[in-house]
Amino acid sequence: MDWATHEPEFRFDIRAEREEYERLFQHPARALQDRLARCGGGDRTRRPAMPEWKKLYLKQAEQERLLHQARVLAWGKEKRYYYAHKIT
Repeated sequence: MDWATHEPEFRFDIRAEREEYERLFQHPARALQDRLARCGGGDRTRRPAMPEWKKLYLKQAEQERLLHQARVLAWGKEKRYYYAHKIT
C-alpha cells in the first residue's frame, strides 16, 4: 500500500469536535461543578467531620486489629515454644 496517497476511511472533522466539546462545557452539570469549585464546596474527597467518641472508637478498634494480627503471625513461634519440651 502506498501511504503517500492513502485516504483514511473516515476523516477527522475539527469543527464537529469543537462543537462537541463546547456542548459538553456548557452542560448544566459541568457549570454546577465549576460553580461549586469556585465557592469552595466542591471538594468531595474531604471526609465529613467525625465526633471525638467515634475517632477514639476507630483508633481502639485499629489497635485491637493490629494486636490480633500480631498474635496470629506469632502463633508459629508460640507453638514451637509450647511444644518444644513435650515428649512425643
